[in-house]
Amino acid sequence: MAMPNRTELERRSFLVGAGALILAGCSDDSGGDDGAASTSTTEASSTTRPAPAEPIPAGSLTVAQFAGLPVCVALPSAAAGPFPTIRQLDRRDVTEGYPGHPLRLGVRVIDEACEPVPGAEVEIWHADASGDYSSFEDGGSGKDEGEGTTFLRGFQTADADGILEFLTIYPGWYGGRAVHIHLRARIEGDTVLTTQLYFDEVYTEAVMATGEYAQFGPPDTTWATDGLAGDPAADGTAITLSPAATALGEGTLGLVNVGLRR
Repeated sequence: MAMPNRTELERRSFLVGAGALILAGCSDDSGGDDGAASTSTTEASSTTRPAPAEPIPAGSLTVAQFAGLPVCVALPSAAAGPFPTIRQLDRRDVTEGYPGHPLRLGVRVIDEACEPVPGAEVEIWHADASGDYSSFEDGGSGKDEGEGTTFLRGFQTADADGILEFLTIYPGWYGGRAVHIHLRARIEGDTVLTTQLYFDEVYTEAVMATGEYAQFGPPDTTWATDGLAGDPAADGTAITLSPAATALGEGTLGLVNVGLRR
């Protein structure tokens, strides 16, 4: 299946007025963080990837690339689970060599006035191509690596423009959930938002027909049938996707604005 040239997500315009606020997820790190990752990691599997033609250099994302995305959106908070950890890893590349469709995820952190939030920490975690989370025995579709693993987890700190990025892979799916990434944001150590980001369904079907994903078939759950997803296009939790060269080969660039209340 050919990859779409651009994710066609329904967008709505949001204005910041006297009554409009960026909602913060008011959760603390103890709520739902009932498992801590070990300091050790398992030996990661590897796969041969094509060399990228012209990968976008790390740190090269600009404000202009986020300008056309939904902004000043009241991002809904969501459960931290499943499978958050207390211990976070400060790293841009979270892959640990795990195979999958390369994903460069760019995040711009903004406040209720659409101004950047330098120094904000953003943590992500998500399933691998088989639907398995690290650090927990979770019943992943193809395998179930648990305690001691840390793949596809990490955090980064926003630069002066509020921008940060991760090098990861496209998440796989597991029963009952649309494909998603968990995200938690902190300002000066305090958690101010916990939410989940979602992937366009047509684009996802194309990815799921390739490589490590193909054996599991398409996801069994859509945005409409996922009880936690809401309406990602309207809520601002849909990642804008486009094919791109990455440091891991030809893959996808995903961009999203994340609104925080200072």
